[in-house]
Amino acid sequence: SCVHIADPDQWVQIEPLACTDEGASKFRVSTRPGRYECVRTRMRWVCDCDITLQYHTVDGRFLDAELASRKSNRIAPVMDVTVISGKLEEVHLPHYACLGESEASLRDAVKVLSVKDKGITVKPVQLTRFHAKIVQPSFSPTTLITSEENQLEEHCDLLIYMRPKASRILHVYFFPIDDCAKQKVQKEEESNVSIPHPRPDRPIRMKTPHILDVPGASSVHPREGITLRRQTDPNFFKIITHLDDLQMTLIREEDKKNVWFATLVKDDFDQIHPQRD
Repeated sequence: SCVHIADPDQWVQIEPLACTDEGASKFRVSTRPGRYECVRTRMRWVCDCDITLQYHTVDGRFLDAELASRKSNRIAPVMDVTVISGKLEEVHLPHYACLGESEASLRDAVKVLSVKDKGITVKPVQLTRFHAKIVQPSFSPTTLITSEENQLEEHCDLLIYMRPKASRILHVYFFPIDDCAKQKVQKEEESNVSIPHPRPDRPIRMKTPHILDVPGASSVHPREGITLRRQTDPNFFKIITHLDDLQMTLIREEDKKNVWFATLVKDDFDQIHPQRD
């Protein structure tokens, strides 16, 4: 875990304005001089003058061939930022890599990749616990990459859904924190009911099979587990159960290590089926 790595800077939390531009959903903010963090994307910025920004996350799969040729993995969302007015002094792009015990080596191994009109550029970047700091940025679609030889654990999001008109059938998703991936899941599950639950505090290793153990459940699929990959849409565990209290443990298959544990109780289900006998 990387809890020992300090993140001391203070940032003003900003709720952006949602807008649509050329058919794409984007965010827009106007700020005075200061240090800010978008609560939707976790992107941070520093400005010495009034500034207006428009930005959104981009589906990163268009970079898959490029990353394969570089033998690299993406460890951050692809952010596309436009400065409408003013000037950015710094931008801090979010990443989902856990620095953990590899903090020193990763600081040198992570690069910023930008997609420009003349081609793709890759440059060194300053890494902090959850962000990469870019000074005097000029923007085009941008992300963070590292060599595929680095076996990373990554901070992941968690979404749990339940079918509202069926017996207890749950879909449990784990995936690297990425707004584009989250939107895809939410769209896929829009007919089902979300069960709010804190995301995992510990990171999860990518490209490694994980099993979800649910004692007493009628079934959990896929039985062979799920391998988390950012190159594909998030997969999910399907749980069928009649239990009032549900205990779930995510187990890394290669060493049988428990990486996440949670309990859903009767009250969580009764909020969805208040009249259930």
